[in-house]
Amino acid sequence: MDQQKIQRLLRLLMLLSGQKRYSLQELISRMEISERTIYRYLESFETAGFIVERNNGNYWLQQAHSATRTLQNLMHFTEEELLILYDTLSLIEGTSAIKEQLIRKLNMLYDYKVLQSFQPADDLLKIQSIAQALRQKRQVLFKSYRSSNSNIISDRKVEPFDFTADYRSVWCYEHQSRQCKQFKLARIQSIAILPDTWEKEEKHHIHFTDAFRISAKKPVGKVAVRLSLKAYNLLVEEFPLTAKYIDKEKNTYLLSISVAGFQGIGRFVLGLPGETEVLGSKEFKEFLNKERKKYID
Repeated sequence: MDQQKIQRLLRLLMLLSGQKRYSLQELISRMEISERTIYRYLESFETAGFIVERNNGNYWLQQAHSATRTLQNLMHFTEEELLILYDTLSLIEGTSAIKEQLIRKLNMLYDYKVLQSFQPADDLLKIQSIAQALRQKRQVLFKSYRSSNSNIISDRKVEPFDFTADYRSVWCYEHQSRQCKQFKLARIQSIAILPDTWEKEEKHHIHFTDAFRISAKKPVGKVAVRLSLKAYNLLVEEFPLTAKYIDKEKNTYLLSISVAGFQGIGRFVLGLPGETEVLGSKEFKEFLNKERKKYID
C-alpha cells in the first residue's frame, strides 16, 4: 500500500472517529477523493473490525465500539484540543526537530482547516494548493518566485512531490532547469494548479539535505569547526539538527559535519568572529576567504 493511500485512510479514520457526523459530500470535499473511493475505504474499515454507522446520509464510527474507543484514546484530538496544541507549539521560539516533526504529523493526519487558527492565511493557502497538486499528481506554476540564487523574480513551472519536515519548503522537479530543487513557500507570490499531470515522476528525487537546510545531489565535503559556548548555543538553537554532530571538548565544542554546500555554515561562521575556529576543510577555508574579500572589496 502506497504512503498517500495510508495517509488518506488514516485521515478518514480520524474524521469518522470524532463527534461530528459527516455527509458523503462533506467527506468527498474534505478528502478530495471520489465517492467510489470513500465507499471502498468504509468497507475496509468494517473489514478491520470498526462499525460504520449510517443515518440520513451521514457517516461516523460507532462510539461505543471498543475499536473506536481505543483509536480515540490513542490518536484522536477534538478541534479544541488541536487548537490548544497548535497554539502551544507556536509559542516555542525558534525551530526544533521535535516541534517540526509534531507539526508535520498533525498536518498529515488532520484537516488543514484547523491550521487557519494559527497560520497566516497566505501560508495556509499555499500549503493547501501544493498538497492538492501533490495528491492529484498535477503540475503547478509558482508565480513571481523570488530566487536568491539567480537574483531574479520569475514564474516557475514545477512538479511538487514532497514537503520538507517544517513545511517551509517543497521539493519539486523544475521543467526549465530539468532538476529537482527545494522551493521556499515564503518566496512564492501565488500558486496556480495546472491541468497537466506529472511528466517526470521517475526523476523525482530528494537530494541530500544537510543540517543547515542546504541541499545538493551529494555532500561537497566535511567541515570541522571549534565552537565557543556562545557559538554552540546559537548553532543548536538555529539549526537543531547539528546537535548530533557536536562533541564536547573541555571548554569548547567540536562540530564535524558533512554539508551540501558551504553557504549555510559559512554564514554562521562569518557572523560570529572570535567565537569559532575553522579546522577544516581546505575547501571550506578557501570559501570563507573569498566571502571575506567581498566585504573588503
